[in-house]
Amino acid sequence: LRKCCFCHEEGDGATDGPARLLNLDLDLWVHLNCALWSTEVYETQGGALINVEVALHRGLLTKCSLCQKTGATNSCNRIRCPSVYHFACAIRAKCMFFKDKTMLCPLHKLKGPCEQELSSFTVFRRVYIERDEVKQIASIIQRGERLHMFRVGGLVFHAIGQLLPHQMADFHSVTALYPVGYEATRIYWSLRTNNRRCCYRCTICENNGRPEFVVQVIEQGLEDLVFSDSSPQAVWNRIIEPVAMMRKEADMLRLFPEYLKGEELFGLTVHAVLRIAESLPGVESCQNYLFRYGRHPLMELPLMINPTGCARSEPKILTHYKRPHTLNSTSMSKAYQSTFTGETNTPYSKQFVHSKSSQYRRLKTEWKNNVYLARSRIQGLGLYAAKDIEKHTMVIEYIGTIIRNEVANRREKIYEEQNRGIYMFRINNEHVIDATLTGGPARYINHSCAPNCVAEVVTFDKEDKIIIIS
Repeated sequence: LRKCCFCHEEGDGATDGPARLLNLDLDLWVHLNCALWSTEVYETQGGALINVEVALHRGLLTKCSLCQKTGATNSCNRIRCPSVYHFACAIRAKCMFFKDKTMLCPLHKLKGPCEQELSSFTVFRRVYIERDEVKQIASIIQRGERLHMFRVGGLVFHAIGQLLPHQMADFHSVTALYPVGYEATRIYWSLRTNNRRCCYRCTICENNGRPEFVVQVIEQGLEDLVFSDSSPQAVWNRIIEPVAMMRKEADMLRLFPEYLKGEELFGLTVHAVLRIAESLPGVESCQNYLFRYGRHPLMELPLMINPTGCARSEPKILTHYKRPHTLNSTSMSKAYQSTFTGETNTPYSKQFVHSKSSQYRRLKTEWKNNVYLARSRIQGLGLYAAKDIEKHTMVIEYIGTIIRNEVANRREKIYEEQNRGIYMFRINNEHVIDATLTGGPARYINHSCAPNCVAEVVTFDKEDKIIIIS
């Protein structure tokens, strides 16, 4: 069912035609010759195809001169000739292909035979599409609830988890980090059945301020086994112990031809997992850990829970309120009076010459000029003013997914299990804005004992919006 994103044909093409499908990205495939014969694409000595994505972006807007469908990237080599084809369409249209990877359309092709003309398009050498691995891993991680499986050999990665400030000292070794909420599945030899593999579900939890490593052995037709211990190696030793007791040493070696270290069982030393773990907020303070890659800006992960509270983790359950979030015009006047000590302020709406709607429209285009995101000495990341902002100015909108209370409570439990920072802000009695997985920079506004901003719920086009106002 895989389709070429250039010619839109399903499956591998003929060897002397479009040829085999190559993977370009998640769920994105391209025929070898469709990519190779694109005007922008060139091949390195090692067989890497460069600029395939550039060709794809052009093809999305370019129609084929023969079939009139988009995805055409094979241009005629004659200057000012507008003819562009899919590779398969160019063959059908009887275009002329040359050994220097150029092509001439039927109007401009040479009359008579030519030594440089290519007769066969078969590619037997190793050819692959050059991709930025870090960028790919980052795109998978940033999708949050993923549809795709992230698998490296016998390791299936599920979640990276989080490291909180008080955990930094104890939740790492020299070779690996132990984020709470980390989850992966290792496919390895079965404990109970000869010559058969099964799944080892590996998770890291917190137990009395120390890491706890839990392995659940999942095997079809048998009851699950659960092993837990305070170190990954101790868990692994407990797993192979019953095997050693039941079987002879030679038989055990046949079952376990290579002995895994505990950290390898959990996948904590797999380089893709290491790259992600080393991008967790605050890992720089893990003193004994030897960094292999270091923080990567592409993999900015959700901020850890802030014990002091901030805009992303304000309580939303009625019994936990520090102050109501359902701010209306009357409560806002009081909020302003308490914020600016000793000053009497008229309500926000009366301060502005322009209407709220025109201010909001302006905010949508100009908020990036007001603020920027950077590392914070208070907690992980913080939002900073990019310039001097006048009093009563709309600074930024707090955006995310609008969900009902029931969904918010359910999601909160899930996020807590994953040890993830919870970015939620109440918008009214029935709804909450969840910015945990899909939100803007406003969620990084840190709590302050002397605040210089307030939040107001303002209605635009019959929709409630949370606006941060100076």
